[in-house]
Amino acid sequence: MDNQTIINAAELILSSPVTKTVTIAAGENDSTVLDKSRYRNIAIFLPANWVTSAITLKGCDTVGGTFNPIVFSDVSAVAIASVAANKVVVLSDLAKDAIASVPFIQLVSTQAQITDDKIITIVLTR
Repeated sequence: MDNQTIINAAELILSSPVTKTVTIAAGENDSTVLDKSRYRNIAIFLPANWVTSAITLKGCDTVGGTFNPIVFSDVSAVAIASVAANKVVVLSDLAKDAIASVPFIQLVSTQAQITDDKIITIVLTR
């Protein structure tokens, strides 16, 4: 295998979307941890049982550390306006820039996700 073939294969792997899930347990607000350390673009697929809510983000430099709210330089929260079930949310360039160097994030629903666990599909690309 020549170097060009290896480079082409690496580019294909790096450009392919990766699908992960996070869960907000019934009665809770914070999701499980998402490792987005190698990705910039995020699409959030909200499930049919999602309780309409705004979403903010928490971040940490380690998977098991303390997660704190992610804010812009003016200290306003990186947030997604109130959104209903069965929606696909893509982050604006401003939001993507704000979380670019935060390797681990949690989604935080401003409304408790009552009754059922909410399994949220996340598609990541570079």
